[in-house]
Amino acid sequence: MIYHSPKHHYLLAEWRGQHDSESVRLGCQRLLQEVYNTGSTHLLNDSSEAFGEWKEIAIWIGSVFVPQLQHAGMEAIAWVNAMDWPARSCVASSLQYTSQPFVASFDFDQMEEAQHWLLEAGC
Repeated sequence: MIYHSPKHHYLLAEWRGQHDSESVRLGCQRLLQEVYNTGSTHLLNDSSEAFGEWKEIAIWIGSVFVPQLQHAGMEAIAWVNAMDWPARSCVASSLQYTSQPFVASFDFDQMEEAQHWLLEAGC
């Protein structure tokens, strides 16, 4: 699910349930479209309830998707980690494939911390 907060000008993307490479790619494409549709510059990416393993798409997320977000105007991403170890590992590995810090991004274990950081980042 993707929600837009016009007041704070950010998107909230909630990743819930089982995911694989295909569902992650489709979710990322929908998310990118919402960035263009809303003009949002900040993203609260909540993976806390995501499950599954998608290591084969981690390179694509870091090397293609994150630069696409930056090109669309994204300035900051607060990423709430998955509690499921395989999903958490995939999230962490995707960030290592980003060749440069296109956007300010930090990973968090708590939604409140992530939201606070995002609001402090200039939302």
